[in-house]
Amino acid sequence: INAEYMGILMKAGLKVLIVFAHAESKSFCAAMKDMCVSTLKGKGHEVQVSDLYSMKMFLPLDKTDFTELADPTFFKPQAEQKKAHFSPEVKAEHDKVLWCDIILFIYPLYWFHLPGILKNWVDRVFSAGFAYMGASLKGKKGMLLYTTGGPKAFFKGTEECTWKLINNFIFEFCGITPLDPFVAYGAARVSHEERLKYLEEVKSIMESIETKPAFKSTIQPQYLTPHLSLIHISEPTRRYAISYAVFCLKKK
Repeated sequence: INAEYMGILMKAGLKVLIVFAHAESKSFCAAMKDMCVSTLKGKGHEVQVSDLYSMKMFLPLDKTDFTELADPTFFKPQAEQKKAHFSPEVKAEHDKVLWCDIILFIYPLYWFHLPGILKNWVDRVFSAGFAYMGASLKGKKGMLLYTTGGPKAFFKGTEECTWKLINNFIFEFCGITPLDPFVAYGAARVSHEERLKYLEEVKSIMESIETKPAFKSTIQPQYLTPHLSLIHISEPTRRYAISYAVFCLKKK
């Protein structure tokens, strides 16, 4: 981002969408969300929050996402999403995504991934024809802020896998530039002073969110686009209980 464009952003203020996924309003995740909201607004930015548990609407992707079905006899989610007959609830989230410059996901880490309710939001809102497959959310930024149950030492060597899974294969796949994540390790088990330190870090990040560095991916961009074709080499074997066929990948 050049200096002139950065000056325009800082003067005009950013539009930030927070997608919050924690069932407890007194949780540390909620404290991080509140710190983000107050700091961003204090810096002159606009903020909207999608509080998924309070909204009680983000069940798994199904037929109720659509006001009408292109094929009522066989439900094919991507095909229906591309027809764009979305329910008012999904359309409202689409509007928030289009409105914002930055998307923040705030959540507790479940099994090294997003909680189910947030994954449902991604499935339903980052839909085919809106966020990918002929569409893109290019120009927007995304950031993960999450808590863990265990200490940092427990997660040594796993962070990159967790970050890549979401930053590369959700954000980047949809054209969103991922920012470096923030992790509050063992938030429920550390001291009160350490939790306050975490919140000060969150505040500092939000105060300069415009200059937050992008996530440095080791996965090259071409691997996020279909550029390989599958070549069938041999038929499945039939001699044994376990059969197999041979395929290889060829550059298009």
